[in-house]
Amino acid sequence: MGVCGVNRDGVLIIGLGVSGLAAARLARKKKMTVYVTEHRRHAANEERFRELEQLGIPFETENTQRFFPLCRQAVLSPGIPVSSPYIREVKEHMALIGELEFAFQNMAPGKTIIAVTGTNGKSTTVRLIQALLEGQGYTAASVGNIGLPLSDYFDGPEEFLVCEVSSYQLETIVTFKPQTAVITNITPDHLDRYENSFERYFKTKLRIAENMDSSGRLVLNGEDDRLKKAASDYAPRTFLFRLEGLKEQGTTVTKGYICYQDGSAQEKILRVKDLALPGRHNLENALAAVTAVMPFVRSQKRLSQSLADFPGIEHRLEQVCEINGILFVNDSKGTNVDSTRKALTAFPGKKVVLILGGDDAKKSDFSPLIPLIRKNCASVILLGETTPRIAPLLEKEKVAFVKTGSMKEAVDRGFKAARKGEIVLLSPAAASFDLYSDFEERGRDFKEKVFQLGECV
Repeated sequence: MGVCGVNRDGVLIIGLGVSGLAAARLARKKKMTVYVTEHRRHAANEERFRELEQLGIPFETENTQRFFPLCRQAVLSPGIPVSSPYIREVKEHMALIGELEFAFQNMAPGKTIIAVTGTNGKSTTVRLIQALLEGQGYTAASVGNIGLPLSDYFDGPEEFLVCEVSSYQLETIVTFKPQTAVITNITPDHLDRYENSFERYFKTKLRIAENMDSSGRLVLNGEDDRLKKAASDYAPRTFLFRLEGLKEQGTTVTKGYICYQDGSAQEKILRVKDLALPGRHNLENALAAVTAVMPFVRSQKRLSQSLADFPGIEHRLEQVCEINGILFVNDSKGTNVDSTRKALTAFPGKKVVLILGGDDAKKSDFSPLIPLIRKNCASVILLGETTPRIAPLLEKEKVAFVKTGSMKEAVDRGFKAARKGEIVLLSPAAASFDLYSDFEERGRDFKEKVFQLGECV
């Protein structure tokens, strides 16, 4: 398409994924001059290119300097590393921000942003916060790194935007300032993006609070001493959540109840056994969500009911169905070792047949899984690129396992290996890109193969 305009006032959108297209829509709606660069056009993004054509937005299908003389600012999609050679070129010619920052800079007034980051538990916590707010009568939306870019909601009717924020998005913030920020936990993940430095990853996660002031609320995992110490350098008021022994303001468990405490007063919210979400880690997610929403609670009764009713989210310990007394659970969103460790503790008293493995780009250390596998697993079904590195660990500990080459084979083998009362759990501890486009596609394939086994109950 031809280049139009001669003034250097344009915005260059880099990457035509979901976030890039949303940023382009926002720019067009705000009557900005906008251009898009995407390194190639293919079947998966063809529909997005067609929308650009309908909007009259110039684009290129190679990453060149063609639009550089026309632009003052670039908006980067989060999946593109800031360290890439092309992005280094861009930064020499114009200011660079991410889609999250771009949306925030153009946000309509009057919205409350609750931002959630962390290694695990983000999506569940985001959806739960939304449900709790809606239970109080507010309008709210879950946005951000869950596939619903903030740019698509910058001028919507919602009073609250509950935003999942990844470390990739936090790399490119400048002024992003949520009213409330939640950090669920920080454990090693995506270290391939951070030169194998946990310290760099940790500091990037903490950027969620760097622009907040004393009017803001920072909600932290109270069991992470390093996180608490690091957060003391930031301005917002700190509130904690932890399963037991909480002395500060925040949410904890006391005598079987989820309780919120502020000063010397403690308020019972819900009996733990009435929480539908399984597992210790989901209890932590519930504590985090309650801590985040407490300033906005109008009715404690409705808060308790919303918390009890929340069923969880797709691909995160999602109970698919039961066949012949065997429960199938989809935890495809378990893309790192810590997430799978938590999944393996979510079903006390039950033996698990674990479908494990996936993309090996992160070169994760799988050895922390072995003690829990020995304790909780009847057998392991290996699938994906990680198989050659995981198999020797299992062999050394004499753990029964089989290698498979497809999801169908993995599900079939898992079904044959499991006994009545046991669980077939897909929790890969790895990304999906060796066989799938994303964890959602992997989870859907798992469920499809399960449904092919027989009648579900």
